[in-house]
Amino acid sequence: MALTSKSGTPAYAIESVDSAFTILRMLCDEKEIRLSDVAKRLGVAQSTAHRLLSMLVHHGFARQDEKRGGYKIGPTFVEMGFAAIRDLDIREHARPILEELRDSLNETIHLGVPYGREILYVEGVESLQQLRSGTRAGSFVPAHCVSLGKAVLATLSPEELRHLYPEHELPAVTNRTVTTFAELERQLARIRRAGYAKSRAESTEGVGSIAVAIVDHHGVGRGAVSVSAPLTRMTRENEALWIEAAKETAEKLRDRLWSAAR
Repeated sequence: MALTSKSGTPAYAIESVDSAFTILRMLCDEKEIRLSDVAKRLGVAQSTAHRLLSMLVHHGFARQDEKRGGYKIGPTFVEMGFAAIRDLDIREHARPILEELRDSLNETIHLGVPYGREILYVEGVESLQQLRSGTRAGSFVPAHCVSLGKAVLATLSPEELRHLYPEHELPAVTNRTVTTFAELERQLARIRRAGYAKSRAESTEGVGSIAVAIVDHHGVGRGAVSVSAPLTRMTRENEALWIEAAKETAEKLRDRLWSAAR
């Protein structure tokens, strides 16, 4: 029994399922979609589009912005995306490069990728020193309070930043976390000029880090690599070594993981 027609479409297409997949494709292509956009794309009444979106929200594939009313990618979609990253062996490809940097500096190394206002620690390799920063692999952390996040945020345009942070106040994780959008903008401007980001006890007491963004052909931050250590080892001399080594590693990771993203 043929499962597809001569045109390549399923022989027994279910319209509601097809519509749901169309909406998922819209969520992938756009940062935010509106009810009217979905209804127009599907050629259905807004009440029908609302029912489809509500079901996607119920299952976590979409989430609705409470203030603006638009719809964005939901947590289930993100979990599936990170499962796909795992299946594509991004960690397997990245880990030897991260271990090379760890062995060179003997400090904890992380690879992070952005998700909205957060950074996901995709992979990490710990320093072999007795006093060290632990790995955060698998964790989500607010991007504004870690060097990995700031390095990626610094690659965004002013419009993209304002879209991410419509409020003026930012949540504090420690008493050294930047808590206003204006201060974050000032920090990001310095990061763009310097070519690296730095954090000192802004997400974890007693721990600091430096990070370099991994950018694609268009200058978009696909991720970042960081060196983290106890603050007692964040000397000016060590930081200079870490920055140059992290920049070299960022280039290697870009070539290995994102060279085709053009």
